[in-house]
Amino acid sequence: MSELASMLRGRARAARDGDPVAAVLQLPRGRSGYARYERVRAAGDLVRGRGRLYMSASHATCGEVLRGRQFGAVPTAAAKLRLTPPRGQRSALLVHPLDDSFASVDPPEHTRLRRIVAPWFTTAAMKARAGFVERVVEDELDRLDRPGTVDLIDEFALRVPSRVICELLGLPPADHERFCRWGLEFGTLVDGARNPGEVRRTRTLLSEMADYFDGQAALRRREPGRDDLLEVLVRAVDQGEMTEAGMLATAEALLIGGFVTTSNIIGNAVVALDAAPGQREEFLSAPGQAARVVEEVLRLDAPAQYSVRVANEAVTLAGVDLPAGSVVVTLLAAANRDPGVFADPARFDFTRPNVRDHLSFAAGVHYCIGAGLARLEGEIALRSLYSRFPRLSQAGRARYCPSRVIRGPRLLPVTTRGAR
Repeated sequence: MSELASMLRGRARAARDGDPVAAVLQLPRGRSGYARYERVRAAGDLVRGRGRLYMSASHATCGEVLRGRQFGAVPTAAAKLRLTPPRGQRSALLVHPLDDSFASVDPPEHTRLRRIVAPWFTTAAMKARAGFVERVVEDELDRLDRPGTVDLIDEFALRVPSRVICELLGLPPADHERFCRWGLEFGTLVDGARNPGEVRRTRTLLSEMADYFDGQAALRRREPGRDDLLEVLVRAVDQGEMTEAGMLATAEALLIGGFVTTSNIIGNAVVALDAAPGQREEFLSAPGQAARVVEEVLRLDAPAQYSVRVANEAVTLAGVDLPAGSVVVTLLAAANRDPGVFADPARFDFTRPNVRDHLSFAAGVHYCIGAGLARLEGEIALRSLYSRFPRLSQAGRARYCPSRVIRGPRLLPVTTRGAR
């Protein structure tokens, strides 16, 4: 860990010396990074940090990287830890939801693996699932219908997408609390372990998830015919289309991504609408605009603040010659607030004409496969939430997920019967 400590000390010195890239990398977990992102924007469309690390806050530059065939996926910092299964783990594999799934491979392998799960996330599949989502939302809204203060995140924003993704994967909804704990821990550690304690936490988390999904896969092999997405993944392994490690990692990624993103959309939307009374009233008078509210929330507060790519070959980007192997951090949250693309970018306005031009779900071959499901859940949840509780309001400060990557409230006290 001495190499890690030395690297962190170097970043801290660079941040103190005014390096905008180092300042972003040193952002305390759970803090808003927008002021630091603007320092990157002010320094140019593509800003070099230490070594071959570059960062961009430009919408055009980020879009070029995300869509460009010259750039490929990058393993997370956890890959450098080379973790092995701890003693007592039942599964022989210790996998990472991003590093060992199709999220971290490029075409043609990415395309082949993505096709295995893609039919479950098509537009037609989402339309067929809309009725189920509406029933789940209505059921969970009952939990909020009481006097006093309630935590919107634990009591609603997490529960809705958790139940939906459990139904998709065929997992027991009774395991909701475990899944929420995993999602919070993953969001905290996804940008890398910073000390020996976080290395241990990463190892423990990955071990728990591997054992859980290994058990679920074994159940489907003993008792086939469940007609769920996890059985599709298990069948792909047994037919030689996917590795066992790839199956476990893909199931983990779909689970965590399947509820964390939607929870952040719901939480961020309530915060934004509470801070913009005019927009709130406009939405209350036209709840059919819920889809546009979702898009504007995604733009204003990207659930994943940045995405990283590597140059697979020498390439010129934003007038800068990058050698092969250069790493580019695309600040999705900053690109979404590019004043050259979005007028008054820090203002919440779901009526803006280009509300869907954000990069919150990335772009290109690695465009988020669950984007349609997150949009569907967010739209139904917000429309139903404000239709049922038009007096919904914050009852205290939001506490955000302790992460540099994930942006959304972990705690959001609200009242549903307050006066307006």
